[in-house]
Amino acid sequence: MKKILLILMIYLPTLLSAYEHTGGVRLDLNAEGPDIYGTVAEFTTTDKLSLWYESSLNDLFKFSFDGSLVYDANARIAADFNQELSYLGLDGEFYPELNALNMYGKYAGFNYRAGRQIFADPSALIIAHPLDGLAISMRLGPGLLSTTLGYTGLVNSKASDITMTSSDVNLASDSDSFFGPSRIIESVSYTYPEILGPYMTLTGGITAQQDMIKDEKISTGSDRLHTVYFQLDMEGFLLPVLMYDTSLVFQTGALGDLTSNGYLGEFTLYFLPGGTNSFVSLGALVSSGEKWENREDYYGQNASGSQNQFIPISNSGSRGYVLDLNLGNLTAIELLVSLSGSNRFAFELSTTTLLRTVNGPVSSSLIVDNGEDSLFIGQEALMAFKFRPASDFGASINLGVLVPGEAVTINEELEPFLPVLPKIGFDLSFSF
Repeated sequence: MKKILLILMIYLPTLLSAYEHTGGVRLDLNAEGPDIYGTVAEFTTTDKLSLWYESSLNDLFKFSFDGSLVYDANARIAADFNQELSYLGLDGEFYPELNALNMYGKYAGFNYRAGRQIFADPSALIIAHPLDGLAISMRLGPGLLSTTLGYTGLVNSKASDITMTSSDVNLASDSDSFFGPSRIIESVSYTYPEILGPYMTLTGGITAQQDMIKDEKISTGSDRLHTVYFQLDMEGFLLPVLMYDTSLVFQTGALGDLTSNGYLGEFTLYFLPGGTNSFVSLGALVSSGEKWENREDYYGQNASGSQNQFIPISNSGSRGYVLDLNLGNLTAIELLVSLSGSNRFAFELSTTTLLRTVNGPVSSSLIVDNGEDSLFIGQEALMAFKFRPASDFGASINLGVLVPGEAVTINEELEPFLPVLPKIGFDLSFSF
């Protein structure tokens, strides 16, 4: 016992002198709307009070924590048969969100992170979501080899962004379910930087997920969905002021006894004038879809035959602001102009053409099988003002409008009020 105390007396001051830590509090406030559901227009607010903490004993042993208490509420306004509006009230709830609770470190080109962490594939088009697991990366030859193994089933159901099947959607609205969809996630990728000098950095990767939902939680008309994604990403400079970024994804898997294949491709050009933070980008995205006769909705309800719809694991790469569409059966072309003279202010103006790839479902409830063959969803315009006058305060205002196409079905009670679909959003962020 005396020897242990002596060792502690000798080494503990040294260990404590090397211990470094920092932390803080964030308050994020968000309000936006309306979102249209049948005869109801919904306005939402999502507010977070977050605590974060980082500590370090040395390069090999570090600790990270990031947790939030979230308040999520919605106010609804409905139109009746006399085209009169009525207020339906405010519904809200609190829930916990944990994005980080992990140990991490590095040694001689080897990096690890163990515990709760946010994992994203190289392009964040397949998944960007919290999970509990182990991530390892190491230098291998000229590049970086990265591997991840994790589990999503301990994430709170309200904080989870996984909606691959109807069972996942129903789980999010089930008040008796504290945890979200259960998926085992495996990923391996290799990045070869500047394989062609500044013209190309190449990343290849494989991401897989297995649906671990319990039998009693599988919704009627749904089934387990297992998928594997093969990914190739390329980025670089064509000219000193012209950058490109492209991603190609092929999906294979099974929805119950049915095959579930799909694809996604994205290409974006960035014009980056020197001496300023401003830029112009032009991007196009195409993902495969499935026709109405082979599935009743985006999530594969009562699916039949071989499925060809791309289904990402999480919804992180969605497109559109007025209509927030997941990356399945979607074609999007976007032109974005961002003007910024400094890091404190930016003005952005964008226009996005949204289409279905085939005549089938997308993730919006406004797209139903209405007998229209048109693939055109709508033309969206978005204007955004972003302020960051200080490092501990930020704000943004988003003003969006969508001119809907024939594929969009608006309830006849609301249609006189909505010749176009508007949406406005406010965000405030404080750090302490």
